[in-house]
Amino acid sequence: MKKIFKNLVLTFLVVVAIPLSFTSCNDDDNDIIGNDDEVRVAAAVEACANLGTLLNNVAGIIDDDDELYQSILNEYVYKTVVPTYKELAEAALVMRQANIALKTNPTDAAMKIASDAWMRARVAWEISEAFLFGPVGENALDIDGHIDSWPLDLDDILKEIAKGGNLTGADAWEKESEVIGFHVTEYLLYREGQTRPVGDLTPAELNYLVAATDALVWDCVLAYVAWIGEESVSSEMKTVFNENPAVVAHLNNNSYYKNFAQKLTTATGYSSWGAALNEIASGSADIADEVGATKIAQPYADKHVEDVESWYSWHSLDDYQNNIRSIKNAYLGGRDDNSRTAISLSNYVKERKPELDASIKAQIEDCLTKIKAIGTGGRSFYEVVRDKK
Repeated sequence: MKKIFKNLVLTFLVVVAIPLSFTSCNDDDNDIIGNDDEVRVAAAVEACANLGTLLNNVAGIIDDDDELYQSILNEYVYKTVVPTYKELAEAALVMRQANIALKTNPTDAAMKIASDAWMRARVAWEISEAFLFGPVGENALDIDGHIDSWPLDLDDILKEIAKGGNLTGADAWEKESEVIGFHVTEYLLYREGQTRPVGDLTPAELNYLVAATDALVWDCVLAYVAWIGEESVSSEMKTVFNENPAVVAHLNNNSYYKNFAQKLTTATGYSSWGAALNEIASGSADIADEVGATKIAQPYADKHVEDVESWYSWHSLDDYQNNIRSIKNAYLGGRDDNSRTAISLSNYVKERKPELDASIKAQIEDCLTKIKAIGTGGRSFYEVVRDKK
């Protein structure tokens, strides 16, 4: 996977960025990146690739054993990961209630509440993507693939809607990932970056929305339960988790991922404490590479708007920045700049190789700046890809 990312980035930079370097008048535009879409996109892709490289360098200063590692992992798990998944599960439940209310009484006001609830859940998900090495990842419970696959298979979605709206949440959860998850609910709630007029939705679409949301809720709650353990969540969360026996069976059939927080904070199943600690850096490096190579470079190079993530809501650039914020939280600790932890991977790296720590923190901010710059003029990434010459 990483090799594919690196090759995609290299190809993109050779095709796009290097020719542009010969047309640059001077080097003073590095911080405020010109007015050209290709320059801005290439700068963001390169920034993400550089961040991934720096994070992968962290492995070189992690020993097999250190008494600090368990403390760092405890802070990471219980101050960053678990609270993030708790927020995701709670946001998904709010989204469910909003969509049920919309189906029951479809008004434009209810539609706005539902689309706002989708956005809240979407932010909570994207800010978790530096943790995909655990139960959520494709080699584990594959919650990521189940709720965040794109592009959608619109033909199959429209065929299901044409049946008249008898799809249940349990049916939806068993379907292929290209017809459920965040992006099908986004498709039903948004068009061209705006909340859809409620009159545009048919009863069958509203039913599909509620069914797909049920499946999404179960996956979000599954992520939370898998990390912290069913015994540690609220009675409400337990009830929701047990609504669908297939979801419970999925976790039981992959029991290694039960209470993954306990496994990571005790290095259970890892060759050393160092290997467990390096999950923080390698998980962060993976999403940095994915943002640059898969989410930005690939659709832009191919000029495929359908490959742009979250393009119905025009939320793509926010998604990508939230992925980088996920890295920031994983590396610095806490969940935002107001809740940073004293014990973190960043502080560990700073004590042993301060120049690497400084470079990582600077590169995180550089990624945020460069990704945001793609939307210069208030445009979405969908529009940037669509309008590529």
